[in-house]
Amino acid sequence: MTAGRVAGEARAATANVTAAMASDSYPIWWRSIEVPPPAEWAYMFESFTGDDTGDEWALAAAIFIAQTRRRTGLGPTFAELFTHLMPDARGLPAPFPREMEFIERRRAVTAFRGHVTIDWRRRGLISFDKGITRSLRVGRAFRERSRLRQLARPAAAPRRDKGMSDPTTIKEGERGADDRRPSIER
Repeated sequence: MTAGRVAGEARAATANVTAAMASDSYPIWWRSIEVPPPAEWAYMFESFTGDDTGDEWALAAAIFIAQTRRRTGLGPTFAELFTHLMPDARGLPAPFPREMEFIERRRAVTAFRGHVTIDWRRRGLISFDKGITRSLRVGRAFRERSRLRQLARPAAAPRRDKGMSDPTTIKEGERGADDRRPSIER
């Protein structure tokens, strides 16, 4: 082995360590990407997971998940959830840097959404199964809040679905022709 070859390996190793150290200073959801993250992505991640606004975003996500499950029977995808939360940007905090490759873009989106939803799951407002499509569901804390809210509702004003009145309070003469049921005794 010559001295030039050893020196070349040392320079290559130094370059690898320097690159690794630079990517370690990136947020956890951007670590495997060479290009620095846009400031908008870091700002939105802090907004989604911060102590002051994280609960609001998690609650908004849980409400959307509950509505989607009620409507379709399945949970939304992560893409549908984040598109609902950030409709102007199609579910992304900001455009990608031009020099990013396709695979790096996919990793960034997946890691960003994954780390945000992990934080919301730790708060107990949502839940999901890793690797299962449409497994997003509301969490234990959301269900508890919902139960308490329903119990706090006045008992004198029961909730009716779709604006329908209680059929037991309608007198026979007030029913319309469409409300009459055919009699079996004819």
